Amino acid sequence: MILKKRAFLPIISSLIIGYSSNSFAATTWVPISNGSVSFVIPLIPDETFPSPINMRKVVSGNTVSFFWDDIKHASKYLVQGLNSAGQWVDLKVVYSNQVTIDSTFNDYFQLRVTACNYNSCKGTGIASRSYAFNKKVIFIHTDLLGSPVVESH
Repeated sequence: MILKKRAFLPIISSLIIGYSSNSFAATTWVPISNGSVSFVIPLIPDETFPSPINMRKVVSGNTVSFFWDDIKHASKYLVQGLNSAGQWVDLKVVYSNQVTIDSTFNDYFQLRVTACNYNSCKGTGIASRSYAFNKKVIFIHTDLLGSPVVESH
């Protein structure tokens, strides 16, 4: 995006004002100026983002949502689910500090969140603690010697 110098200041001002009043993931933009040509680029922090904190589960009717505190300079958040094999699977990338549990989460019982920069979610942040949203009890039936024979719910 190339801007003339006069148009540049109002855009930067609105970005700064918009950033300070929002409480969700917002890309921080860095103004670059070279004489008469000015533009902005996304800030990509060198350091790893901290883990999201203050995770809250909110139930409203049949809808379950999780909220967490915004992380400064995070552009988006990666939401992962824990499957029955104990593996974390990437499920969604969200652009605010909340996720609603929907059919995407049917095969998973815990979630965790990682902050991402503008370009990527790989290696950008420390994952949050995991939070259970779907508890499942599995009974393992054994034979007389204690060997597993069948599972039931």
